[in-house]
Amino acid sequence: MKPIYEIRSGALAGFNLLVPRLGGDPAELLGEVGLPADCMRRPDLLIPIATLSALLDLCADQLRCADFGLRLADMQGVRILGVLGQLLMGEVTLRTALESSQRYMALHNQAEFWRIHVQGDALLAQRYDHFVEPVAAIQYRELSVGACYRLVQDLAGQDIHPREVHFRQQALSSPERYREFFNAEVHFGRECDALVFEAGLLERTLCAPSTSLRLYFEEFTRQLLEKYRHSVAAQVKALILQTLGAQRHTLAQVAGLLEMPARTLQRRLAEERTSFKQLLQDARMETARWHLRASSIDINLLSATLGYTDISAFSKAFRAVHGVSPLQWRKQQRDS
Repeated sequence: MKPIYEIRSGALAGFNLLVPRLGGDPAELLGEVGLPADCMRRPDLLIPIATLSALLDLCADQLRCADFGLRLADMQGVRILGVLGQLLMGEVTLRTALESSQRYMALHNQAEFWRIHVQGDALLAQRYDHFVEPVAAIQYRELSVGACYRLVQDLAGQDIHPREVHFRQQALSSPERYREFFNAEVHFGRECDALVFEAGLLERTLCAPSTSLRLYFEEFTRQLLEKYRHSVAAQVKALILQTLGAQRHTLAQVAGLLEMPARTLQRRLAEERTSFKQLLQDARMETARWHLRASSIDINLLSATLGYTDISAFSKAFRAVHGVSPLQWRKQQRDS
């Protein structure tokens, strides 16, 4: 069975604002690639990367906007992290915030993997595709790299600029357009997509969130919880899924997002015949199945990102639910 690589709909944050500015109809363009008109209000919707790529390419073509991916990235930044973005604002340095962001992206996007590390005096944020051709993903790659850059700026300051930027593909816009966006030299035809910063940037203190960002996260969380208003347990699971990869999913943190005391939350969950521990286990297994079925993520990385202490703990928990190890389950899915 050929894998279908998916990404959560948060990758389209800002789409409904940008498209009308360019003279287009968001619902019409979404419909042309088979996506529902309300997908912007469904942050947990899974979108095949091929569909997302086709949508971005369609927008660039029909709206005569060669830099559509960069324009959409300009409206994203920390917003692509959903509920996690709100929690990250409480971090002290960019280092810890990026570590959480990297784990989040590893769990919420089957299509790519980011490696953020220091090499000499440089901080490298390198992006690698999990999928292979024929998914061209030309606009998507520009969106992804641009959004990562804006994420760093949102977290630690608009004065931050990379030393240089690398893209695997060839340029879609003029050299001036790339310099305008990144304020750096941009090189094409490189081994991988990458942002190169000064290594000392990691110790920079995070900025206080702007009023617009606070309002965005409040509204994002409100809409997410409204969808599951019939059940506190469903709300808790949705919040765990949003924050799982970044390991910001403790009982206290989730209770804080629900604006209720932890003891009250435990009581409400007991009334629904479940517990926080059970919902956390369900969320971990659901996420594990999603990745094992389609992504090429390493089992050890998946285990650590899900918050297990080691691979044996993950394998034991997975086997208890599914009767086989994660590797055996992945093989069964690929062979079916």
